[in-house]
Amino acid sequence: MTRIVHRATPALVVALALGAAISVGACGGFDITNTNQPTQTDLESHPTRSKLAAAATGIFAGARGDITGFIWQVGSMGREGINLSGNNQPDYQEPYFGPLSSTQFGGSEWAGRFANIRSINVYLDAAPKAPDLTAEELAASQGFGKTMEALAFMYVVETRANLGAPVDVDQPPTAPPPPFVSEDSVYGFIVGLLDDAQTSLQAAGGASFPFPTPPGFSGFDQPSTFLLFNRALRAKAEVLRATAGCGQPCFAAALATLPSTFISMDASALATGPQFDFSTASGDVSNELADPLDGTTFFADTFVIVHAQHQAGGALDARVLAKTTRATRVPTWSIPAVPLPGALKYTIYFSGGQPDPNAPVPIIRDEELILLRAEAELGAGNQGGALTDINFIRTNSGRLPAISSGTWNGMSVADRIGELLYERWYSLMWEQGTRWIDARRYNLLNTIELGVPGGQVPSRMPVPQDECSARNLPTNCSPLGT
Repeated sequence: MTRIVHRATPALVVALALGAAISVGACGGFDITNTNQPTQTDLESHPTRSKLAAAATGIFAGARGDITGFIWQVGSMGREGINLSGNNQPDYQEPYFGPLSSTQFGGSEWAGRFANIRSINVYLDAAPKAPDLTAEELAASQGFGKTMEALAFMYVVETRANLGAPVDVDQPPTAPPPPFVSEDSVYGFIVGLLDDAQTSLQAAGGASFPFPTPPGFSGFDQPSTFLLFNRALRAKAEVLRATAGCGQPCFAAALATLPSTFISMDASALATGPQFDFSTASGDVSNELADPLDGTTFFADTFVIVHAQHQAGGALDARVLAKTTRATRVPTWSIPAVPLPGALKYTIYFSGGQPDPNAPVPIIRDEELILLRAEAELGAGNQGGALTDINFIRTNSGRLPAISSGTWNGMSVADRIGELLYERWYSLMWEQGTRWIDARRYNLLNTIELGVPGGQVPSRMPVPQDECSARNLPTNCSPLGT
């Protein structure tokens, strides 16, 4: 069966999907020679182990494809950072001044994700037909594909929130565009995918994946260890779903899932987790967020210093000191369209004090899992457990004084949530747009500074105009009527 998802622009998505999943190219530092690139029809009609391995490589690459854009685009809406390149007006104006256009900045972070979802569905359809995969290898492949599909849907729903998204996308190209479902239903679909994938990964037994995995998945490169990543995504999906309306049952589901992840209360393991690799090798892509100190593209917003708490000796939160430094360009870089100074730089993607275009981007790591548990504990009413987790991150990552139980017990619910979101913002800063996503989840967008005269903080990214047109809906449509 041929699969299509972004029906308003099928040619674009077909090209994107085939380029990501069917091509045989580099992904995070490893290459597979493209000698006989299989077509989609060839993969579906005559799948083999080698063709499926090439497709799996493309799925990894497709998952990585939009991640740097996701970080700076969502990060700019949360005033974590700024794009002051000045080379594409909507990119630096829309997140600060609005309104978000469904055909420019606001319509991004969509087509690439659905293209990869389409590629994954092609892969999942082809895998059972391959004569040279064992039953265990097939199960491993199916667990991999469904986990990566769930990850793609998570990126979509994180930006569209209560607009929801289409999920019934495994349809022939002649079918009408699939309907949008609610935000809660998208998360429910994600959880279902992840649970199906868990069953497949467990059925793989001791088999290995029948394809190479990128270096960033070291430690998560066998079905049994990839399952830890799968469970981590499920725990995150349950927490995000809880604040989309599910509430306490989803917080409880997250707490039940977390012991099956790679969560660890070991301060040396906070960075542990799968990563997206980048490389300057021929045929690969580099990390564009590794902008030099005198560069003119990406900057840290000075609000990260304004809101930073202080260590006992008066120094700023250690996460700020570790992740940012002063820009060196003189005079300070600025552009007329966005009256914000380019005075502060991120050093997250530096090595040895220099920008590193090979620097990986975390997908999910132990530090986030601890904070997801803290959030779930708050939602489930375990205030002591939440404080333990928050203090672990405060003292180890921020070098901040621990919050006493007396102070914690005297806080309002809103203040406890505020403390949790502070730790999430500073721990995950410039990794996944956390501040904006969290503020939106907790109806706290009004706490994000406008930053510029006449500015706006967007509440969500709109549905791309092509999707509205395909459904005969008006410009900047709200498919669910919200």
